Amino acid sequence: MSTLYPLPTLHPSNNHFRLVDLHPGPHEAPLLCTLSEFPLTDHPPYEALSYAWQGDHHASGNPIMTLNSQPFPVTRELESALRRLRKTDAPRTMWIDWVCINQADVLERGSQVAIMREIYRRAERVVAWIGEEGEGSDRAMDFLREMAMARKRDLRGLWVNGVRQGSDTSSECGDGGDERGGLSSTGTGGSESGEGEDEEGGEESEPGEASEDNIAEETQEAEENMKRWGHQVVGYPVLYYDFETSYDRFFDDSRQTDWDALDDLLARPWWSRTWVVQEVWHSQNAIIQCGGAMLKWKTFEKAMDYQEGWDDVGCLVKGTSRWAYWDALKRRYGLAIHISKRRLLGSKLSDLLWNMWDREATDPRDKVFAVLGLVGDENIETQLQPDYTKSMNQVYREAAASIILGEKSLDILLAASASGARDGLPSWVPDWRREANDHRPALFINGSRMRTLLYYSGSTSVVEFHGHGYSASGKAEPEAHFDETLSVLHARGLVFDTVAEVGPACGPGVRASEVLESARSVLDRHENKSLLETGTDALLETVLRAGSFVAAMTLRSGDTVIETTMNKRRFFVTTGSRLCIGPSDTRTGDSIAILAGCNFPIILRQLGESRRAVVGEAYVHNCMAGEVLGDASASPHRWEDLAIS
Repeated sequence: MSTLYPLPTLHPSNNHFRLVDLHPGPHEAPLLCTLSEFPLTDHPPYEALSYAWQGDHHASGNPIMTLNSQPFPVTRELESALRRLRKTDAPRTMWIDWVCINQADVLERGSQVAIMREIYRRAERVVAWIGEEGEGSDRAMDFLREMAMARKRDLRGLWVNGVRQGSDTSSECGDGGDERGGLSSTGTGGSESGEGEDEEGGEESEPGEASEDNIAEETQEAEENMKRWGHQVVGYPVLYYDFETSYDRFFDDSRQTDWDALDDLLARPWWSRTWVVQEVWHSQNAIIQCGGAMLKWKTFEKAMDYQEGWDDVGCLVKGTSRWAYWDALKRRYGLAIHISKRRLLGSKLSDLLWNMWDREATDPRDKVFAVLGLVGDENIETQLQPDYTKSMNQVYREAAASIILGEKSLDILLAASASGARDGLPSWVPDWRREANDHRPALFINGSRMRTLLYYSGSTSVVEFHGHGYSASGKAEPEAHFDETLSVLHARGLVFDTVAEVGPACGPGVRASEVLESARSVLDRHENKSLLETGTDALLETVLRAGSFVAAMTLRSGDTVIETTMNKRRFFVTTGSRLCIGPSDTRTGDSIAILAGCNFPIILRQLGESRRAVVGEAYVHNCMAGEVLGDASASPHRWEDLAIS
């Protein structure tokens, strides 16, 4: 690759970058391009391309374009995008990572990745290329536009903190550009409805008017909650409301063909890539392009608003053909919902990594490097920089250590690789590769706490629940340090109980009745027979839901919550007669510890005389709010330095 690259290496200290001009031509004409270098602070107007890397860039037979008068290989996917993006009558200036960065130069690659947020911020528009048109793709784009228009009408008259949530005109739901894909000075050049005015007519509420949609004084707690960050960010789904919404008609059987088309569109690789999140979230203006069809990113955001309660929406899908592959759809739509919300832009590194875990990256180091550009200035507690001379193992260790020291929290252990760590990673270091996420259970969420926050009509896009709602270590400050190689984590901890009896590991498709029956069997085997009296079905159900009750208005049943919570977990009882849930790998004899600065009890396994390994986080009933630290029964125990490798 380095022998093919037409320009000298970019010096890391001068903040320069390159732009490529796509020469005009008809669709089938050879691709002719010119590459030029510019200071990041002085450059011509340009657009940036966001696309999914697919295929081997170096395989023989790959399409070749001419770059600065010499052949340059690209994938078929990139070639397809360039042919669609090229204008017929004028050059088009763009930033394209594969073309504008010498990918074979690891030092240049690292320095350019470090300024990528600025590159996308400064672009006049980001084009999200999701591939060539296919059967149903145009229908899916039209369906998104229709849902967005319905959502916009829903928001008419809603003001939040002086900002109107619905726009005056329908131009916001346009296609994002002219037919050739060039920048348009007038946006869409017209409205979706063919009118430039308010579609519904009538008057809207002004800011400050008394209305049920305005935030009332009693929502102060919910507003305060929005200032917090956490691994989970959840909005209250509009489908919970007991009045008809504009989305109801979209779940009618007559719309099945539209849903099938959208299901296929969201299955395209672009939606699951890691880098695309930064590329869209830092954009001033973005469009989605599929073949020749375009859609404004704002349109897509509005279309996805109703998807907040996606697990609950599944109850509406039962009985339709989509139910047969609902698990795949949940992941597919989850990725699309995540990128449509910029909630975590500017948050902490740990929260961003957790929420990007289910995304793909060609280079596993990019699971960390692609996230660094999304960390907020006020949350930069790390000195991590993109460095492709380091191994994946080193990058993941440094990221975990940096989070623990910088964020002053051990909650990153909730994502730990645990006893099944691969490729030499210590058990306390998360493996951020997507396939590792497949083997982890969903994060425990205190649903009771979430539903005690105050919500109001229209809060789906406004009020959010951050974090998990537990505080097992109370206000204990973390004390952590590492050995020189970042192989061993030393943490201040209190070992307070031991696993005595375990139930069977639960997998996908487990039924709540089976889980409850096996939990009764565990109690029956435990030496403390009084547990049979105290471990009533009502108590067991509470434990198996990790302490959450099920709100009356939710579409989910208690059984559904148990089945979701217990997937990849098992019920167990301790020698101290505590009722618990832990990872499937939990074994008799494992220890349970409170680590200062970690909001969950952690299951540890002894390795020799002096070291332990992380097994995973546990829900320990009546021990999730600091009770162990104030429990007289814990007095024989003492804080100690725990060495975890």
